Amino acid sequence: MPSILWKRLDLEGHDACRIVECDDGWDIAGNAVFDHQGDAANLAYRLNCDRSWLSRKATIGGWIGSRDIHILIDRAEDGHWYVNGEKNVDFRGLVDIDLGFTPASNTNAIRRMNLEKGRQSESVAVWLDTEDWSVKALPQVYRRLDANTYDYSSPLHEYHAELSVSEFGLVVEYPALWRMINCRSDLEEKGRGTGR
Repeated sequence: MPSILWKRLDLEGHDACRIVECDDGWDIAGNAVFDHQGDAANLAYRLNCDRSWLSRKATIGGWIGSRDIHILIDRAEDGHWYVNGEKNVDFRGLVDIDLGFTPASNTNAIRRMNLEKGRQSESVAVWLDTEDWSVKALPQVYRRLDANTYDYSSPLHEYHAELSVSEFGLVVEYPALWRMINCRSDLEEKGRGTGR
């Protein structure tokens, strides 16, 4: 299983994560500790995907300063999404979860898309916005430049970056935001396995 430590580049912070292959899919679980607008933040997360890396559920728990954070994002079998138990009809049919405070949730999209070099995919993610900690729809575009580089853009924010990734699809360098400083993996050798 891959275990990763990322360092945040735009402010103080780290994210420790591991990915575990389960009987029916994949679990991405970690803990991010970082400065958030002058407050200390400590957030544990778990993102569950099926065998083809379609996102099924995410739980986020912890605190930011004096504020407790408890968020459950869940996709039902009929394709409807629920956020803390409330149905959001605008998310129906979406297949990716993007947690805005960790690079771990780029992996599930990269693995699911399984792009060949030169190909691109546009999708809309169920996205946790760290500005107000609400869950929103976020259009995204991934284009694979070579074996370990993706051109990523978020048209809504006019954001664009080239992501360096490992063989498994883990972010190695997210320009000006995150850098991998440690990774151990017995799955890296199987990087082109299921869903990639």
